[in-house]
Amino acid sequence: MPPKGAAKKKTVTTGEEASTPPVPTLAEQLSYLHYPRPFKNPNYSKNVNRRAKNLKNVLTQEREKDRAHRERRKEAMEDYMDTGEGTPTPQPEEDIPTYSSIEAPPSVLPQRHYCDITGLEAPYTDPGTGLRYHDKSIYEVVKGLSATVAKEYLAARGVNPIVK
Repeated sequence: MPPKGAAKKKTVTTGEEASTPPVPTLAEQLSYLHYPRPFKNPNYSKNVNRRAKNLKNVLTQEREKDRAHRERRKEAMEDYMDTGEGTPTPQPEEDIPTYSSIEAPPSVLPQRHYCDITGLEAPYTDPGTGLRYHDKSIYEVVKGLSATVAKEYLAARGVNPIVK
Protein backbone atom coordinates (compact mmCIF):
# COMPACT_ATOMS: atom_id res chain seq x y z
CA MET A 1 0.00 0.00 0.00
CA PRO A 2 1.53 3.34 -1.00
CA PRO A 3 1.98 6.00 1.66
CA LYS A 4 -0.77 8.58 2.06
CA GLY A 5 -0.60 11.48 -0.31
CA ALA A 6 1.46 9.61 -2.86
CA ALA A 7 -0.23 9.62 -6.20
CA LYS A 8 0.14 6.69 -8.51
CA LYS A 9 2.21 7.53 -11.50
CA LYS A 10 0.83 6.37 -14.76
CA THR A 11 3.44 5.00 -17.02
CA VAL A 12 3.16 5.02 -20.72
CA THR A 13 4.11 1.69 -22.19
CA THR A 14 5.59 1.31 -25.57
CA GLY A 15 5.67 -1.86 -27.64
CA GLU A 16 9.11 -2.90 -26.35
CA GLU A 17 8.30 -2.49 -22.64
CA ALA A 18 4.99 -4.38 -22.87
CA SER A 19 6.73 -7.59 -24.00
CA THR A 20 9.10 -7.79 -21.02
CA PRO A 21 7.68 -9.28 -17.82
CA PRO A 22 7.60 -7.08 -14.75
CA VAL A 23 10.50 -7.50 -12.34
CA PRO A 24 9.29 -9.06 -9.05
CA THR A 25 9.89 -7.05 -5.93
CA LEU A 26 12.26 -8.24 -3.23
CA ALA A 27 9.33 -9.30 -1.04
CA GLU A 28 7.94 -11.40 -3.89
CA GLN A 29 11.36 -12.94 -4.50
CA LEU A 30 11.76 -13.96 -0.83
CA SER A 31 8.18 -15.13 -0.38
CA TYR A 32 7.46 -18.78 0.35
CA LEU A 33 3.84 -18.62 -0.75
CA HIS A 34 4.42 -20.18 -4.14
CA TYR A 35 6.30 -23.23 -2.71
CA PRO A 36 4.26 -26.39 -2.05
CA ARG A 37 3.56 -27.24 1.59
CA PRO A 38 4.21 -30.96 2.03
CA PHE A 39 2.90 -31.27 5.59
CA LYS A 40 0.31 -33.78 4.44
CA ASN A 41 0.96 -36.94 2.52
CA PRO A 42 -0.87 -36.68 -0.82
CA ASN A 43 -1.08 -40.50 -1.01
CA TYR A 44 -2.76 -40.84 2.41
CA SER A 45 -6.01 -42.75 2.57
CA LYS A 46 -7.97 -43.27 5.77
CA ASN A 47 -8.25 -46.85 6.98
CA VAL A 48 -11.97 -47.40 7.36
CA ASN A 49 -11.49 -50.68 9.27
CA ARG A 50 -9.61 -49.04 12.13
CA ARG A 51 -11.62 -48.08 15.17
CA ALA A 52 -10.74 -46.55 18.50
CA LYS A 53 -10.20 -48.92 21.42
CA ASN A 54 -11.28 -48.16 24.92
CA LEU A 55 -9.07 -48.72 27.96
CA LYS A 56 -10.66 -52.05 28.82
CA ASN A 57 -9.81 -53.46 25.38
CA VAL A 58 -6.24 -52.17 25.55
CA LEU A 59 -5.67 -53.70 29.00
CA THR A 60 -7.19 -57.02 27.93
CA GLN A 61 -4.95 -57.22 24.86
CA GLU A 62 -1.87 -56.36 26.92
CA ARG A 63 -2.74 -59.06 29.49
CA GLU A 64 -3.26 -61.63 26.73
CA LYS A 65 0.03 -60.74 25.08
CA ASP A 66 1.89 -61.07 28.39
CA ARG A 67 0.19 -64.41 29.12
CA ALA A 68 1.04 -65.78 25.66
CA HIS A 69 4.66 -64.66 26.04
CA ARG A 70 4.96 -66.37 29.45
CA GLU A 71 3.45 -69.58 28.06
CA ARG A 72 5.87 -69.61 25.11
CA ARG A 73 8.82 -69.15 27.48
CA LYS A 74 7.52 -71.90 29.75
CA GLU A 75 7.06 -74.33 26.83
CA ALA A 76 10.52 -73.55 25.47
CA MET A 77 12.03 -74.21 28.89
CA GLU A 78 10.09 -77.49 29.25
CA ASP A 79 11.24 -78.63 25.78
CA TYR A 80 14.83 -77.88 26.71
CA MET A 81 14.51 -79.76 30.00
CA ASP A 82 12.98 -82.80 28.24
CA THR A 83 15.29 -83.05 25.27
CA GLY A 84 18.36 -81.06 26.25
CA GLU A 85 18.54 -79.72 22.71
CA GLY A 86 18.58 -76.12 21.75
CA THR A 87 19.75 -73.21 23.77
CA PRO A 88 18.26 -72.56 27.16
CA THR A 89 16.86 -69.15 27.76
CA PRO A 90 16.57 -69.06 31.54
CA GLN A 91 15.41 -65.52 31.92
CA PRO A 92 14.35 -64.51 35.40
CA GLU A 93 10.78 -63.41 35.85
CA GLU A 94 10.79 -59.70 35.30
CA ASP A 95 9.25 -57.65 38.06
CA ILE A 96 9.04 -54.56 35.91
CA PRO A 97 5.81 -52.70 36.59
CA THR A 98 3.64 -52.34 33.51
CA TYR A 99 0.56 -50.31 32.79
CA SER A 100 -1.72 -53.07 34.01
CA SER A 101 0.32 -54.47 36.90
CA ILE A 102 -0.21 -53.20 40.40
CA GLU A 103 2.82 -54.94 41.87
CA ALA A 104 5.06 -51.89 41.89
CA PRO A 105 7.83 -51.66 44.47
CA PRO A 106 7.12 -49.47 47.49
CA SER A 107 8.23 -45.88 47.31
CA VAL A 108 11.42 -44.84 49.07
CA LEU A 109 10.02 -41.37 49.67
CA PRO A 110 8.19 -40.60 52.93
CA GLN A 111 4.41 -40.67 52.78
CA ARG A 112 2.82 -37.29 52.13
CA HIS A 113 0.36 -35.83 54.59
CA TYR A 114 -2.62 -33.82 53.41
CA CYS A 115 -4.79 -31.28 55.19
CA ASP A 116 -8.01 -32.77 56.52
CA ILE A 117 -9.91 -29.55 55.77
CA THR A 118 -8.58 -28.35 52.39
CA GLY A 119 -6.75 -31.33 50.88
CA LEU A 120 -3.54 -29.34 50.43
CA GLU A 121 -0.21 -30.61 51.76
CA ALA A 122 -0.18 -30.46 55.54
CA PRO A 123 3.13 -29.90 57.32
CA TYR A 124 1.37 -29.37 60.70
CA THR A 125 -0.73 -31.53 63.04
CA ASP A 126 -3.01 -30.25 65.79
CA PRO A 127 -1.90 -32.04 69.00
CA GLY A 128 -5.35 -31.84 70.60
CA THR A 129 -7.43 -33.39 67.82
CA GLY A 130 -4.82 -35.04 65.60
CA LEU A 131 -6.14 -33.19 62.56
CA ARG A 132 -3.61 -32.17 59.93
CA TYR A 133 -3.75 -28.61 58.64
CA HIS A 134 -2.09 -26.55 55.91
CA ASP A 135 -1.40 -23.17 57.52
CA LYS A 136 -2.39 -20.86 60.38
CA SER A 137 -5.66 -19.77 58.77
CA ILE A 138 -6.78 -23.40 58.64
CA TYR A 139 -5.54 -23.87 62.24
CA GLU A 140 -8.03 -21.22 63.33
CA VAL A 141 -10.77 -23.33 61.72
CA VAL A 142 -9.44 -26.51 63.38
CA LYS A 143 -9.43 -24.84 66.82
CA GLY A 144 -13.07 -23.84 66.34
CA LEU A 145 -14.26 -27.39 65.51
CA SER A 146 -16.22 -29.38 68.05
CA ALA A 147 -15.02 -32.80 69.19
CA THR A 148 -17.66 -34.65 67.15
CA VAL A 149 -16.75 -32.82 63.93
CA ALA A 150 -13.05 -33.53 64.56
CA LYS A 151 -13.91 -37.22 65.03
CA GLU A 152 -15.78 -37.19 61.71
CA TYR A 153 -12.77 -35.68 59.91
CA LEU A 154 -10.47 -38.29 61.44
CA ALA A 155 -12.90 -41.08 60.52
CA ALA A 156 -12.99 -39.79 56.93
CA ARG A 157 -9.20 -40.09 56.84
CA GLY A 158 -9.43 -43.61 58.24
CA VAL A 159 -7.82 -42.89 61.61
CA ASN A 160 -9.21 -44.28 64.85
CA PRO A 161 -10.74 -41.09 66.21
CA ILE A 162 -9.37 -40.54 69.70
CA VAL A 163 -9.95 -36.95 70.76
CA LYS A 164 -8.30 -35.74 73.96
